Amino acid sequence: MSNPYGYAAESYQPHQNNNLHHPQPQYTQPIPAAATGGQPQQPQQHGQPQPGQPQFGNFLNDPAAALASQFARSGFQQSNQYIQENFGSFSGDIKYYFQVSNSYVLKKILLILFPFRHKDWTRILAKDNGSGQYLPPAYDVNAPDLYIPLMSFVTYILLWAAFQGLSGEFHPQLFGYLASQTLAFAVLDVAIFKIGLYLLNCSQIKIYDIISFSGYKYVSIVVVLCLKHTIGQYLGWAYYLIVLGFILCLSVFLMRSLRYIILPPTNGNTVSNNSVVTSKQRKMRIQFLFVYAVIIQGLIFLYMSK
Repeated sequence: MSNPYGYAAESYQPHQNNNLHHPQPQYTQPIPAAATGGQPQQPQQHGQPQPGQPQFGNFLNDPAAALASQFARSGFQQSNQYIQENFGSFSGDIKYYFQVSNSYVLKKILLILFPFRHKDWTRILAKDNGSGQYLPPAYDVNAPDLYIPLMSFVTYILLWAAFQGLSGEFHPQLFGYLASQTLAFAVLDVAIFKIGLYLLNCSQIKIYDIISFSGYKYVSIVVVLCLKHTIGQYLGWAYYLIVLGFILCLSVFLMRSLRYIILPPTNGNTVSNNSVVTSKQRKMRIQFLFVYAVIIQGLIFLYMSK
C-alpha cells in the first residue's frame, strides 16, 4: 500500500534525547567460594573503614591528642580561677555592690568630702568570720560600692553639658565626646592601679573594688563644678584654694581606704595571705599609695574640673 505522505513509514522515528540516561541498578556479585578459600565473601558495603584509612577512634587514643586535651583543660581551669578571683560571680558581686541605703549614700558622700573626723576605717566582717566575707555597703560605710561612682559619673556628664548649654557652647556631639573622654580616664585610672598592685605583689582584690574607689572622685568634681559656675567668679583666688582643699580631702580618703588593700592587717610581719612583707616592700607600697592617691588623682581632678 502506498504512503499518502510521499515517504516511507520506516524512515519516521520519534525524537529521542540521547543525552538523558536513566540510572540502572547495579548488583555486586558475590565472589565464588573457590576464589576465597572455600568461604563465600559478602559484597563490600560503603561506609565501612578500609585498611590504611584513618579512624576517629584512633585519634582519641592518640597520646598527642590526649596531651593537647589535658593542656586545654588546664588552661581553662586556670583562666576560670583567675576570673573568679578578680571578677567573681558577676550577678552576685553586682548585687553586693548595689546593696546601698539612703543613710549609707549620705554618710559616704560626707566621708568623701570631709574624711578627717572619721576614725575607724576597717571593714566589718560578717558573722561567719571563717568565710572572710564583709558586710555589704548598706551596713558598713567603709565598704566600696558601685552606686555612688555610677551616679556621680552620669551626673558629671549631664552637669558639664548643662553648664556648656548655659554659656551657649552646647552642641549634640558634646555628650559623646565627654562620655568617651571620661570613660578613657576611668579605664586609665583603673589600669594604673591594677598594674601597680601586680608589680608590688599585693594580695588579689576584685576589679569592682578598684572601679569603686577610682570613681569616688566624681563626687568631689561635681561639687567643684557647681561652685565654679555659680559663685566661682566671686571667689577670685580663693576658688583655687577650695579646689586644692577638695583634692586634699579626696587624697586622704583614698589613702586611708586603700591602705587596707595595699597594706592589709598583719600579725607581726605576715599579712592575711601568709606572705612576708619586708620593710623595703612596705616602703614601696606606701610610696605607690601616695603617688596614686595624691599625684595621679590630683592631676585627673584638675583636668576634669577645669
